Parts: sequence; C-alpha cells; structure tokens
Amino acid sequence: MERRDIEIFLTLATELHFGRTAERLHVTTARVSQTISKLEQRFGALLFERTSRRVTLTPVGRQLYDDLKPAFDQIERGIERAIEAGREVRGVLRVGFFRAAAGRFVLDVASLFEARHPGCAVEIRENQLNDALGLVRSGDIDLLLLMLPLEEPDLVAGPRLIVCPSGVCSGT
Repeated sequence: MERRDIEIFLTLATELHFGRTAERLHVTTARVSQTISKLEQRFGALLFERTSRRVTLTPVGRQLYDDLKPAFDQIERGIERAIEAGREVRGVLRVGFFRAAAGRFVLDVASLFEARHPGCAVEIRENQLNDALGLVRSGDIDLLLLMLPLEEPDLVAGPRLIVCPSGVCSGT
C-alpha cells in the first residue's frame, strides 16, 4: 500500500463522505473512489458500504482503520520531527568583522539571530582586513561582515545589508 492510499482510506473512514475527503486531500472524487476500489480488490473485501445517501465502514474497513491509524499517525509525527530538525539551526556561528563602526550592528544582528535560533550561539571576532580573509579561508570564522565590496574567486559574497551613500552609517 502506498502512503497516499493509506491517507485516502483513513480520511474517508473519518469523513465518511467522498467529496469532503477529496476536498481535504486536494484530489478528485474519482481519485478517492478509484483508490478505495483498488484497495477493496487487493483485500478481496468491501471496506465501505455505499448508498446514495451514506457511506459507512464495513467490519473489515473498521478493523483496517483501527490497525492503520496509530501507525500512520506515528509515521506522520516522525516525518514532521525530521522536517523540523532539518530546519533547526544548531551549533556555533563564528562571525568576523572589521572596523569598530560595524561592531554595534554585528552585536544587534547576533542578538536577533540567537533569539530566533536558541540552539545556536554566535561568536563575534573583530579582525584586521588582511587577517580576516585568511580566517574565512581556513575555517576559523564562518562568516565575515565587510563594509566594502569583495571579489575573491574562492569566496562567496552575499547580498548587501546596508548601503550608506555618504560614507557615514549608524546602526540605529
């Protein structure tokens, strides 16, 4: 049985209505009907009794529902946890910067980042420009914030965060 077949069966068993099941799962009513027919052929038994007015589970359908529902819910929770874990930011982000004028900005951004990602700490390090590129290349810092354009073939430059046409900037 495919995951989608199980989902269609379980949803129909809950809704007891082909149209609502199709709407909830964003499929056609025909898809729901075809899936249930395919399952019934596979099992050699009716899963639902259908009339023009109502849909009910047969004893075989009720047993299948009772057997599948807890396992399906556990699989769904496992998938959700895996997705959440993949989105989490954990560990230490080592940020380098140069020029004291950027210091306040870097501290504010680091505080905001740590608040949004409690599993991550930010280590900030002020560097001299001639030293900082070597630290990025060696992996001693993960990110370098610069106040000037950078074109180095072995480094990736991100977008501009602040543009100051007069040459004087304030972090506030």
